[in-house]
Amino acid sequence: MKVLVAGGKGLLGTGITPLLQAHFDCAVSDIDEWDITSEAAGKRMFDLHHPDVLINLAAMTDVDGCEDRADLAMKANAEGPEVLAGLCSAFSVKLIHISTDYVFDGEKCSPYREDDEPNPQSVYGRTKLAGERRILERNIDCAIIRTEWLYGHSGTSFVDKVTAIAAAEGRLSVVNDQRGSPTYARDLALPVVAAINKGLTGIYHVSNSGSCTWHDFAKAIFSVLRMNVEVIPISSADLGRKAKRPAHSVFDLTKLRRDTGIEMRNWMDALNDYLADAP
Repeated sequence: MKVLVAGGKGLLGTGITPLLQAHFDCAVSDIDEWDITSEAAGKRMFDLHHPDVLINLAAMTDVDGCEDRADLAMKANAEGPEVLAGLCSAFSVKLIHISTDYVFDGEKCSPYREDDEPNPQSVYGRTKLAGERRILERNIDCAIIRTEWLYGHSGTSFVDKVTAIAAAEGRLSVVNDQRGSPTYARDLALPVVAAINKGLTGIYHVSNSGSCTWHDFAKAIFSVLRMNVEVIPISSADLGRKAKRPAHSVFDLTKLRRDTGIEMRNWMDALNDYLADAP
């Protein structure tokens, strides 16, 4: 089985690639090699690698930056996936596409199911939802995996940011009115492998289990690291970011468990492993 990964050298790609390479003949590319919005570039990659499966990790994920550059966000998050879906249709390739909890408004008090109605509140969320819909309209063999609150060993994540601030200042303010599930990028690898091996289609929610606020997450990080840091709870309004974030974006993982048998581990267990492995 030949697998081609687009946008594979970022946080998520770095996390899942080792397991993918253990299971498949896997080629990894990134923006410097492949602009996913270019059909010609896509054809060259398909002709070069002859993939059976394409995994699309490429996206514009700077949530506040998307508010300022909506055209660029639409190009990366919607038009690019549409081009990839067309190529997968033409070459009879399965597509696995990564999406986000930001397609929801966060007003639901219980965990979000895959069939809940999206209602994105930001440019990032709207463009990612547009990407999902453009793929599904192609009626191709595809699985869309929505995930959330990712951190890992490549790039800069929440864990890196708060530990850097804490080390420099000894205290920091963290939002306490947004709830979700911190997800170790490496833990998405097994669901992606299952999506390929089991021929999954449609939308799946994938995250570590359990939930917390960003404030809780920061306190847990410092507890594991045994850092004495004052963590001050603030509201989203106090932070004043350009893009609105979902207040509650916990996922219902029932469909994943039912179709794959995978039980996603608790976010605290994943965090302990991540920090133990951190350089």
